[in-house]
Amino acid sequence: MNSEQRQIVFLCVSYLLSYPDEQWAESLPDCLEAIRSLEDETVRTPLLAVAEQLAATSARERMEQYVETFDFGKKTNLYLTYMTNGEQRERGIELVALKARYEAAGFAVSDRELPDYLPLMLEFLAYAEEPHAISLLADYAGHIREIGERLAAAGSPYVQLFETLDVTFIQLGVTPIPKGSATAWLANFSG
Repeated sequence: MNSEQRQIVFLCVSYLLSYPDEQWAESLPDCLEAIRSLEDETVRTPLLAVAEQLAATSARERMEQYVETFDFGKKTNLYLTYMTNGEQRERGIELVALKARYEAAGFAVSDRELPDYLPLMLEFLAYAEEPHAISLLADYAGHIREIGERLAAAGSPYVQLFETLDVTFIQLGVTPIPKGSATAWLANFSG
């Protein structure tokens, strides 16, 4: 998969993992068109299945499903540092370091969302140079895969988005840092 196709994958997954409000619904046809342009069937097919399923679902039902899955599901929320640190002080330190990593790669982060919010991270990955993307993914791919495993266990249709990400990570040659490596993210942060 070339960088343009990878960018489409990251941006579409970011979009599909965002809260499905009215503005979201207005952009869905553009997302569907981008997904259909993907050459790699292993990523196009599951992305298209999720996008089409969400398009066929009523706005209210989409929002309720999203909130139930990601906002009420502590184990499936989309804030990656929450998985390891909860609300502890260490999370704040990791968030500051993560924001600095984005900025060092030339990505401006607004204060509207925390830097560990997966849709924001995927936007960064879509535009970051490959070394920055791979370094970040080495630290967080394990967390992303864990959310996917939890969604699979719950039978969530969103699991297909995480399967798509996993395929993309493998194609990038990303090796997640093993669990229990509490300072691993600091080791990879060199600015």
